[in-house]
Amino acid sequence: MRTVIVSDLHLGNGQGYDIFAGAEALPAFLEQFTREPTRVVLNGDSVDFLMNEDPLELTVARAVAQARAMVDSASTSQVFRALGRVLAAGGEAVVRLGNHDVELALPGVQEVFRQALGQPPEVARRLVFESGDAPRVLEVGGARVLLAHGEQNDAWNKVDYARLPGPGVMDASGFTYAAGSLLVKKLLNPLKREYGMRFADLLVPDMRGAVMAALAVNPGAVKLVFQRSSLNLLWQLLRRGLAPVTFNPEEPEPSEPELGLAELVKAAGLTEQEELALEESLADGPLSFGGDASELESARTKPGLHALRAYARLHRQLAGEQGERYFDLAPTDPELEEARRLAKKYTAGAVIFGHTHAARWQRAEDVLYANSGTWIWLMRLPPAEAPESVWMEFLQELRNNPGLDAGRQVLARLEQRFTAVLCGPHAAGGAEVSLVEWKPGAGMQVLGSARVAPTS
Repeated sequence: MRTVIVSDLHLGNGQGYDIFAGAEALPAFLEQFTREPTRVVLNGDSVDFLMNEDPLELTVARAVAQARAMVDSASTSQVFRALGRVLAAGGEAVVRLGNHDVELALPGVQEVFRQALGQPPEVARRLVFESGDAPRVLEVGGARVLLAHGEQNDAWNKVDYARLPGPGVMDASGFTYAAGSLLVKKLLNPLKREYGMRFADLLVPDMRGAVMAALAVNPGAVKLVFQRSSLNLLWQLLRRGLAPVTFNPEEPEPSEPELGLAELVKAAGLTEQEELALEESLADGPLSFGGDASELESARTKPGLHALRAYARLHRQLAGEQGERYFDLAPTDPELEEARRLAKKYTAGAVIFGHTHAARWQRAEDVLYANSGTWIWLMRLPPAEAPESVWMEFLQELRNNPGLDAGRQVLARLEQRFTAVLCGPHAAGGAEVSLVEWKPGAGMQVLGSARVAPTS
């Protein structure tokens, strides 16, 4: 059976936080796989349980209510109806968990999405849900193709699968959400809701970088949101502001989750004077504008620009022949090394990830690596190596247009790139694996294709 792999759809509830861009495109794409039995794998972050104003607590009743709100949304409903038609044509559907949809482990939540397929129970039950604590390995023509969401090496988004409830285990009291999820709920959602910072959503899965970018765009807003949360801004950014370590066993140590923001501030290379200026401006009390204005501006912008450049490197672009810009499909060295590690561990000839939202394709000598990309809106950034003046112009545009209103986009422009991975038997044996792009109105374009030999 042919398999199509998509990931990082981030289907939402239509109530203001949605970043899914394929409301019409994805159902049309899935319709191509109703002509013969096809297996569809949603490889993590298919739906997004973080894009709402509910507390970040894993409870069955709340998760079921969130799932119902999603399937009541027109765009989410249309996708699941299309998935139902794939099943009705004799296909299969597998939904693997990611870091934005751990609630899919709950049977009650699974049932909500099965009902959304619009199919009889005997068809709907072919929609199955899988934990992401281990890869899925497809056997295709004697070749082994490994699928994983890809967050397993992302310390800030790694899922606590060991304590995640599931069938027969309903106690969620010990489960802890990843730091990235905490950043979304406590910081990024309020920044979007109250200050219109839509751009921050489009930097996922780098939630830490999104906070740094928000600090550069509107430091006052970041300070106010931190003050209303249970998080200590100065400790998170500069490791200052909490009570000193005590040696009195009867006095509890300060409790503050590690969110990794100080690591990014350090990597940005602030001078001692810039750190002091940032500390003064963000200390408790009104936002300070004292001191050296240039040092303060530099202290606020350096971490944000550092994070934005890092994201630009991940989604690096190349100039095309006609002056158009295409996303570079070559993986980074760490991506390819992780693919090699898993290929060796599981004796696989191909490794397919998602998570980063960056479509990838590399036919290396020892492994074929692909990333299925995303179906959310993407934000165009300047090249990472662009002059400082270009990046400052980009940052100023985000300050003037944080909601990315279409009529005001110049450098910070919204884009779509709908990609997926196809896998099926090769005529010569083994598997044929392809990275494809779905272009509304034009159909499917193959970006890369290769044969994976049978495992010896």
